[in-house]
Amino acid sequence: MTSKRQRKKIARQLPPVGTTLTGRSKGQPYTAVIVEAKDRPAGRAVECGDQLFASLSAAAKAVTGHPTNGWLFWRPTEDSEQ
Repeated sequence: MTSKRQRKKIARQLPPVGTTLTGRSKGQPYTAVIVEAKDRPAGRAVECGDQLFASLSAAAKAVTGHPTNGWLFWRPTEDSEQ
């Protein structure tokens, strides 16, 4: 009997509070900031525009309009507080 191979789930945490991220979609630059959010399980959220997102991928999807890997879309800026 063969069992299905189980994938290990990677627990990724958002970058530290204050980190500024940039991404590009259709030639337009976008900026996001990691902020403290007490109402979120991780205590942090991604602020992009005037909205808060629980993950980098959710923020990237809001920008691009389609599902996007947020870890690949967003890049830390040079002046981030890390």
